[in-house]
Amino acid sequence: MNSVTIEKLPFYWRLSPSGEPRNNIVDNYYPFVFSLQPEYGLVIQERNVAVLDALEKIYQQEYNIGYLQDANEIARPYGADFVRFLDKVLTENPGIHKILEIGCGGCVILEGLKKRGYDVVGVDSSPFAAKEGAKKGVKVVTAFFPTSLVTEKFDLAFNVDVLEHIHKPLEFLQQIRENLNPDGIVIVNVPDATESIEIGDISMAMHQHLNYFTEDSLSALLSRAGFDVLNVIKAGYGGSLYAAARRSKTAVSDLSNAQENPVDGRFSVLTKQVLSSFDHLVTSILLDKSASLGFYVPLRTLPYIAMTGRFSGFRFFDDTNHWHYREFDGVPITIENFADLQKKPVTHMLIMSLTFGDVIQKKIHASFGNKIKTYTLSEIARGTVL
Repeated sequence: MNSVTIEKLPFYWRLSPSGEPRNNIVDNYYPFVFSLQPEYGLVIQERNVAVLDALEKIYQQEYNIGYLQDANEIARPYGADFVRFLDKVLTENPGIHKILEIGCGGCVILEGLKKRGYDVVGVDSSPFAAKEGAKKGVKVVTAFFPTSLVTEKFDLAFNVDVLEHIHKPLEFLQQIRENLNPDGIVIVNVPDATESIEIGDISMAMHQHLNYFTEDSLSALLSRAGFDVLNVIKAGYGGSLYAAARRSKTAVSDLSNAQENPVDGRFSVLTKQVLSSFDHLVTSILLDKSASLGFYVPLRTLPYIAMTGRFSGFRFFDDTNHWHYREFDGVPITIENFADLQKKPVTHMLIMSLTFGDVIQKKIHASFGNKIKTYTLSEIARGTVL
């Protein structure tokens, strides 16, 4: 796989009130390089010591504790869908009693499991998790996993949006295996990068995500870590993959029959085509003095504007309430919402989400008709923009 490099990608880990002075504990920008681990067909962020150091620093802050928190509205639909998958596994395996969550954040899921009679433990490096656990009567070990502070054996271990952040995912899964009882089960929830990899879309790039999974690469990694894969499915809501796997009788499974993920030089070739289409479209809009440009879903926009070197001349929009009137470090563009768009429309909107692009596009058309020309990321990447 030919590498794809973004020289100056904003390092997203927090959002701050627009216009307020603030000190960042890490640099605002770091380089980002897509690479490949061919033995699993796994697309990764090429490891960078400076990025890894920055990640360790932010994961110990109270801010960076994931979306599964009581105050985060994103947690509700995503969390509810994952719990349905978790419940199915629990129903099919009535012998499960002791459960470990790695990266437990606000202890939202563990609290629900505890109320249902399960013996639960959480591990999280953020002091926020410990505070939330104390409120909810959930035991939380404040540490990075693996840790010598967790010596117990569990019937089930799960993690939600954790494995994509892990520097050494194989070793991480192997350690989980060691913390499971015989026939113990691991459940993994990760972002689904399949479509982005297939079409050359770089919107998935962010420094926090070190690994970019497809169904095949996730299955291959679990097998190599010593698990018998039960299933890998696409989430019912949002763009995630759910996997369940049972502790194998042997430590390492044979990968000789694993299907090779078709990721090779095509990704870098397709990426160049998509970037060319993106840059041509944005340039034509910005050169039109009668036009104004907006981007919906700004986090997915950052890799594209970083790759093309454009950090001004447009507006950001997002429907996440706690992002409203806030900014990314190093990107002084206020994030507005749909109500702001209604008060002051743009003439052109690029909707930078593969998962929710159609939904947002329909919402804009329902309110504005043809007054706003919309383009989805899928249309741009697939070359179907008119």
